[in-house]
Amino acid sequence: MAYQIFEQLNEEQLKGFIAMFREIYPVKDDEQKIRDEAFETLESLRRSVPDFDEKRALEEYREEKYQEYWNL
Repeated sequence: MAYQIFEQLNEEQLKGFIAMFREIYPVKDDEQKIRDEAFETLESLRRSVPDFDEKRALEEYREEKYQEYWNL
């Protein structure tokens, strides 16, 4: 349910929600260090993803899956 709500928020609304949440639950200094380390770990895992052509991928999958039927 929460995920669906976040999906409906635009970027400005999401920023406002985060700001409001931080006022209600402020981040403690020791928690911030852990969060910064976790963020750096995530940043190190980030990689670029090549453009994905859904239609071509689906067509290739169908060709592989049904190739034996077409060869009959």
